[in-house]
Amino acid sequence: MQRGPGARGSPAERPDAGPDVSAPQGPAPTASPSFEAAEDSQPSSPSPSGLSRPPTSSLGVGRSRLRQAGWGGMAAGALLEAGLARVLFYPTLLYTVFRGKVPGRAHRDWYHRIDPTVLLGALPLRGMTRRLVEDENVRGVITMNEEYETRFLCNSAKEWRKAGVEQLRLSTVDMTGVPTLANLQKGVQFALKYQALGQCVYVHCKAGRSRSATMVAAYLIQVYNWSPEEAVRAITKIRSHIHIRSGQLEVLKEFHKEITAGAAKDKTGHTSQT
Repeated sequence: MQRGPGARGSPAERPDAGPDVSAPQGPAPTASPSFEAAEDSQPSSPSPSGLSRPPTSSLGVGRSRLRQAGWGGMAAGALLEAGLARVLFYPTLLYTVFRGKVPGRAHRDWYHRIDPTVLLGALPLRGMTRRLVEDENVRGVITMNEEYETRFLCNSAKEWRKAGVEQLRLSTVDMTGVPTLANLQKGVQFALKYQALGQCVYVHCKAGRSRSATMVAAYLIQVYNWSPEEAVRAITKIRSHIHIRSGQLEVLKEFHKEITAGAAKDKTGHTSQT
């Protein structure tokens, strides 16, 4: 039986655990509507006005152009969101630092221990390295940031290795990004490796609110057999300012479905063998 989240050393009890908050969340990109079905439903016989349907080759070209326009619009939207995330990165990071230093109810701890293995937090700044390694027994770091976010403020993979820490980068766009299902699986397996060693993993994005919280929720789903909603509630009780957006909750539901299906398959195989 695993120990529940927040089982030890939560920074809520530690006055020195720094602050945190991330940027406002932007809208997720929406796919352009498809016109193929509508075109395919047109009659093949002449219309009442006597006008014939355009040649099939013309329709094919039209569909191709519509598809290209749709994909182009989605790509342009993704580029716009990525560009906006870059522009807002330092202003929102400064806000995170401010909330970490301000006293009273507005204060936000930089990181929190979620369970005996996983800590969830904001950027692990270089000055935090010794505390994370020596005080928190961190030997693995899951970085949900894109490379530009950590280039100047955080350890590189080589610097982490020199400190005895392995880094796994699972790049996800700030503010609007949703971790892929494959990346959630990679991150959870990485955390489980260090759980088996009795060591800890620091999971972070910029402010420890959204991208990294999604990853930690997937870990809790795997380890404690919780639903996505239960995992998010458990994290919120410890780190109240996390923000899981609808797209992130959807990928957590996909992850939970795979875990449940795998467990059912294993159980059926075990029963048939007995």
